[in-house]
Amino acid sequence: MSHTYLVFRQTGSSYSFRSIVPKDLQSLLGTKEFQLSLRCGILKQAKLLSSHLYNLSQRLYNQLRDDSGHLRNTIDQIKEKLRSELVQLNPAITRNSKPEETKPSNNQKPTENSIIPASSAISLSQLSSKFITAKNEAGYPSKTINGYNDTHKLAISVLGDVDINSLTHHHGRRLVSVLKKLPINRGKSYSNLSIQQLLQLENEPTLSHKTILKHTERISALFNWAINQGYTSENVFRGKLEPIRKTEKVEKHFTDQELNLVLGDKLKAESLVINKPERYWTTLISAYSGARLNEICQLNVSDIQKIDGIWTINLNADSGDKSIKTEAGNRIIPLHPKLLDLGLLDYMKQMENRNHHKLFPSLKKMKSTGYGTMISRWFRKYLIRLGIKKKGKNFHSFRHTVVNKLITKKVYEPFIKELIGHSHGSITMDVYGGKKPLDILLKECVIKI
Repeated sequence: MSHTYLVFRQTGSSYSFRSIVPKDLQSLLGTKEFQLSLRCGILKQAKLLSSHLYNLSQRLYNQLRDDSGHLRNTIDQIKEKLRSELVQLNPAITRNSKPEETKPSNNQKPTENSIIPASSAISLSQLSSKFITAKNEAGYPSKTINGYNDTHKLAISVLGDVDINSLTHHHGRRLVSVLKKLPINRGKSYSNLSIQQLLQLENEPTLSHKTILKHTERISALFNWAINQGYTSENVFRGKLEPIRKTEKVEKHFTDQELNLVLGDKLKAESLVINKPERYWTTLISAYSGARLNEICQLNVSDIQKIDGIWTINLNADSGDKSIKTEAGNRIIPLHPKLLDLGLLDYMKQMENRNHHKLFPSLKKMKSTGYGTMISRWFRKYLIRLGIKKKGKNFHSFRHTVVNKLITKKVYEPFIKELIGHSHGSITMDVYGGKKPLDILLKECVIKI
């Protein structure tokens, strides 16, 4: 619901402008709302006056946020500024009105003490709800949806649940400015603190540039969507964060020496030896397929299949607890012979004999990060213990490593894309190329990893 209202008490009286004070300023200003008489009984004119006063009040609220040292006794100053604005606006509107509009018409007569929305404005929370609904209907992954939700809630807590058409470039700059000062893990470590209280914290590590960039990209995507839907005409968040110039090249794939360490004896010591086989097999499957972490961790026992005499993994989203990042990610790929030699099929049979539905029953699905959370956390610590943890090196590095190896061996690029679940990027290949025969994909691609 919009935070701007017209209040009409009885027939023959004037409309009043009603402003809801943003929650983060209510305790400082000593009130939750206030009203001002518009001295106007014409609905159409009252809407115009109320809209002007709303925009001015939002600018005044933002000025207070930017200058917290002058927050005392300012509610009267706000009212006075609004009255001054009203004096300037009312004569101009009255001169342009028609004589017969001096009273509300019968079909405009509201009930006593009714509250009428000042315009067809849409608030930030309403826009977010519509956007999330659209993305859910379009089949976006839950992790992506949750990311959008988190950013939208953060923006609302910083800017207030305001009419989106009242937002200016000042708001865009303010959001980025606040993001740069927020501590990391605010949701876990400081869930009870307001934005203003978070900004008062000292000596706390703040959000990384990468995280801030994600937030600004998400809020910008929201307003690009709003423009396409006709809810607003401008994206005031676009271009507000300067990209950091990269001065170093980050190698994301494992070198041969690093890969030998990762897949060496210490892997068994941290997995099979302590009865955590999920660590062992998720690591090896990714190393010999380039599959994504969550694609592997969410596998069912039945996803290991023999097709045309070839053992395969079916990476899919065929049930509600599974998700695939893109349409091209739904794929069946041959198992590397190394995985068969190491005993993956024996492990699969064990899970089947124990009546386990999931291939890795010890892994639990997390709301925002899927089944891969536990493995991701362990693998990071594992790399630290191996002494090879550095920027760009994580579980996803297996994917980079597989692609790097296959490119080095001059494997046909469409085969590589088929294996790792990337779109070919052309209508000809995506629509007409079709899936490659499993035996070809095995001999010409997988076996060369």
